[in-house]
Amino acid sequence: MTYLVYSKYTGLLEESGADTLVVYTPIRDEKPVIPGDVSRLFGDGLGRVIEAEGFDAKTGKVLVYYPGKIFDRVVLVGVGEAGDLEDVRVAAASALNVLRDKPASRILLYIPDLGSLDVNDVVEQSVISLELAMYDPGLFYKSKEKKEPSIREVLVKTDRDFDEGVIMRAERIADSVNYARRIADAPSSEMNPESIEREARKLADKYGLGLRILHLEDLEREGLNGIIGVGKGGGIPPRLVILEYRGRGGDGWDVAVIGKTVTFDAGGLNLKPTGYIEEMKFDKSGGAAALGIIRAAAELELPLNIVASLPAVENLPGPRSYRPKDVLRMYNGLTVEVNNTDAEGRLILADTLSYIEKNYRPNMIFDLATLTGAVVIALGNYAAGLFTDNDELAEKLYRIGLKVGEKVWRLPLWKEYYEQLKSDVADTSNIGGRPAGSITAAAFLSKFVEDREKWVHLDIAGTAWVQKGHPKKPYYKNTATGYGVRLLVYYLLEKLGMYKV
Repeated sequence: MTYLVYSKYTGLLEESGADTLVVYTPIRDEKPVIPGDVSRLFGDGLGRVIEAEGFDAKTGKVLVYYPGKIFDRVVLVGVGEAGDLEDVRVAAASALNVLRDKPASRILLYIPDLGSLDVNDVVEQSVISLELAMYDPGLFYKSKEKKEPSIREVLVKTDRDFDEGVIMRAERIADSVNYARRIADAPSSEMNPESIEREARKLADKYGLGLRILHLEDLEREGLNGIIGVGKGGGIPPRLVILEYRGRGGDGWDVAVIGKTVTFDAGGLNLKPTGYIEEMKFDKSGGAAALGIIRAAAELELPLNIVASLPAVENLPGPRSYRPKDVLRMYNGLTVEVNNTDAEGRLILADTLSYIEKNYRPNMIFDLATLTGAVVIALGNYAAGLFTDNDELAEKLYRIGLKVGEKVWRLPLWKEYYEQLKSDVADTSNIGGRPAGSITAAAFLSKFVEDREKWVHLDIAGTAWVQKGHPKKPYYKNTATGYGVRLLVYYLLEKLGMYKV
């Protein structure tokens, strides 16, 4: 369920019945451009306020004007040169944040012609941004000082006509992103491997999805020793959760999405230090995204067959924890020397990649994982690391990410990096040392995929939650971001010819 109710409005501004008018304001010739209908209603009074306040319409800048007639307040929000859709997302969320503490309940969002930006894209991304900005985990957990915004309804008026269906699509995508954020943000005491299974069962019941759960005895029978090794130190037994969405029916699987689901990562016996361990509830963000993606596919009734798989474990120090220098025989038969128990995500992903590829034979496999701190050093908090041998797909994901606000940057998988993974006692080590840490982690995973042309690895460690204020976006608070849901849902839409990049 979305936070706000949205509808298309085609009447006059002054007849909308809204208490608040929000106007996207672009820059032309270094000056704010006020739409003619707004100037007609408020004339010189608005112009004087713009000049007095020095409102320059740069992206995200906001001016609140109290006209004393028609609307209780008018909010001008800058979209700058409106060069891309990120200007739109920032503007929408910036306006909402200003209104959050004001008695605004019914908003008229006026979108003038923004030049080269397609009006359908502008409306869709505006709705998504508003919904992301409305999300607040404090509403789930605070008992005091909890204040819900008064905003309830948004009317959307544009200069160029738009397809009302994009509002519904945006609502469903945003709702699934926020669902993934809720899973990632949940404390690990509340969202452990058992709870992940319960969430999967809820989705299966609601959307008619197939569900398979491999519990400890099943993992042992199948030889999924990477998942067992990591998870056996936790208080809750590990499991492999598999959801099946058959949107087109028939045989075969179009896409598999695998999400790293370490519900708390203490590092195992290689215990994480203070300053890092506190945020490790977010190590389930890949699994949360996988749940959000299959949920969105079901909500949108996409004609694709999709499987989502979550290896759910706790990586804790305990009497049964796996140890440095242990050797694990993985599902595909390779042996792994464990040289660091905090390099656990790649072990559970490796088993899951092999298992899903062998038993489902999907046409494409994506994995999403908060895998390495090294990718944060390389790319910061504004792009995920992308690894694949598929050049065409890498380029497509790059362009989709730029458009929908979840950027990716491709990193290499050259053969030289595999040298760092050599082991004297096993087929491979689970770590390759400090240099190129995110690349050697991806190289390790690639050893467990037969057809690398069909595989994409996304290292989302820098983008999965807001870390020390970054990524600094007005549609994110200090929360999980749900990264990956928008990227891969729009990839699926583009694959079906339902979205243009």
